[in-house]
Amino acid sequence: MKPGEGGNRTRAETTLLAVIWGATSGFCLLLVTVAWPEYWRYVAPETSPLAWWESVLLALSSFTCLLLAWDAWVREERRTVRAGWLTVAAGFALLALDERFAVHERIRDRFLKPTGIRLFPWMEAGDWLIPLYALTGLAVAWGIWRLLDRPQARRFFAAALVLAFCAAAMDTVDVRSLNLAMERLLQSVEEIVEALAMTAFLSAFLLVLATRLNDTRTDVH
Repeated sequence: MKPGEGGNRTRAETTLLAVIWGATSGFCLLLVTVAWPEYWRYVAPETSPLAWWESVLLALSSFTCLLLAWDAWVREERRTVRAGWLTVAAGFALLALDERFAVHERIRDRFLKPTGIRLFPWMEAGDWLIPLYALTGLAVAWGIWRLLDRPQARRFFAAALVLAFCAAAMDTVDVRSLNLAMERLLQSVEEIVEALAMTAFLSAFLLVLATRLNDTRTDVH
């Protein structure tokens, strides 16, 4: 590496992350501001503009992981690494489709809610899919952690897990037990926290990709 290249790379990564986090924060603020005092209008609904942005973040994470799988294939790394990144890419692609088209909400309302079964007393009847998503995420978290070969990426990933857990916990609350004002506030906060979690996931994957690209450039020189 030539003198100064490390600093240039760090500045480029910082700029990229600042753009991503600024876009998420700015978009959330914009949606709240333009609808004020009905701050929830473009944030809380299942097919809101914020839900669209969340699906974009998930799709970008999926594409980034696909690039990482391709990079692992080019480098002839272990099959487990290639398969791991492909699996993560597929998982985030499915989450993006779910977020964009509110798939799990439709399944809950049409098929699960009529059963009347609650996993916990504070949950809405039939609302099982979010806890299942959370358990699945925890089950694969260690495998993803091992794929993240950079400390900064692991810190973003850990933050994403905490934020995603908080959003999932809020999503399990039966909003019918709340008054309308509290329902709107809870759903709005949940969606914003979810967007921050998705931004943190994308940040983690982009940092790993940046490291791989820099290694490739170094090998060429």
